[in-house]
Amino acid sequence: MTPQQASEPSTNRESSNQEALLSTASKVGNVFAAEATAGETLRRLSPPAWDAIIESEFFTSLVPARFGGRELDFDVIPHMVREMAKGDVASAWVAAFLNHHNWQFGLFDLETQAEVWADRNYALAPATLAPTGQATKVKGGWELSGRWQWGTGVMHSEWALLTAVSDGSSPELLLVLLPLSDVEVFDVWHTDGMRATGSNDMLVANAFVPDRRAVTHRQISKREAPGQLANDNPLYRLDMLNLLSVDATATAVGGGERMVELFQEVLEGRTLMFGGKQREASASQIRLARAASIMRSARLMFDVLVEDLCAPLHGGSFPDPATRVRMRMDCAHIVDLVKQVGNLAADGAGASSHFLDAPLQRFRRDIGTLSGHVLFDYDRAGELHGQMMLGVKPPAGTLI
Repeated sequence: MTPQQASEPSTNRESSNQEALLSTASKVGNVFAAEATAGETLRRLSPPAWDAIIESEFFTSLVPARFGGRELDFDVIPHMVREMAKGDVASAWVAAFLNHHNWQFGLFDLETQAEVWADRNYALAPATLAPTGQATKVKGGWELSGRWQWGTGVMHSEWALLTAVSDGSSPELLLVLLPLSDVEVFDVWHTDGMRATGSNDMLVANAFVPDRRAVTHRQISKREAPGQLANDNPLYRLDMLNLLSVDATATAVGGGERMVELFQEVLEGRTLMFGGKQREASASQIRLARAASIMRSARLMFDVLVEDLCAPLHGGSFPDPATRVRMRMDCAHIVDLVKQVGNLAADGAGASSHFLDAPLQRFRRDIGTLSGHVLFDYDRAGELHGQMMLGVKPPAGTLI
């Protein structure tokens, strides 16, 4: 492909029929709900849950049109994830991350994109933010070694996207792409929540990565990565970290909305040991109303967050560093609100809600586990947001 062709506008982009897309996502969520127990047992998505995602064509959502993808505006994506998460948070988390990573493939040069999407109009890879590997410069590329945690979706993938530190006098963070055949997967994902994500460890020992399959985080943040320059759609110049944060937050919002529904169902049908219906107890009525109100606050904040993130798709400006940091703080706050909803529901739903076949306990466990993700570190997000508000310079190397 010539430079002139690379700079031409993408064509045949599919417009977002949000109602149809959300309906499809809701149907996937129904399958997730039916397969949630199997996913926890397998510690990966069950075949029916996986087939539901593939058949929905969700993974093509953010693939450029020139490579057969749908190149949807991002506005609808978090709401699709939210609908899926009403069925099962862990399954929706896998779907969200693997879909987002197709957006990341679009950061590399067109030759690499053509390689990744050569066989079909989506590809699958876990991706990491923590730079726990070393990239040493060699002729024509990099020699990569290290061990990475949190490989969400690795059990379903054929590629890996890993962050490493380059060698030399001026080290940089590199996002590198390599086939999963160069990666050894360690089965370590034995957790109390988010079990279906199969987020195992990945080890790489002296793997060669050609130059074209490495981009720096600096290039990405400046919107100067090869794929960003080759595609005129501002979709591929949105902030990578906030894009991921909002997608991940969507799983918590969907899970929180479902917890309110499940709590109401419990109250509607439960008889108290000492007589009477729980639905008639004022304390339970207040608890349900409070959970619903907190969840509405979280949802409203989430909706605004999606609008802010997607403003550049509709003629708005790209957010400055202070705004990007504020958005990540908003994500952490939303997840914290959802945790409050889970606590209210669990404390008021009675002991029967803790049986393993009761969905409420699974939603609460999954929300508790995902809240430990670095994206939702409330203290760190608050510290960084406060620093930006007060004009205090963050420590060197802080991802903004």
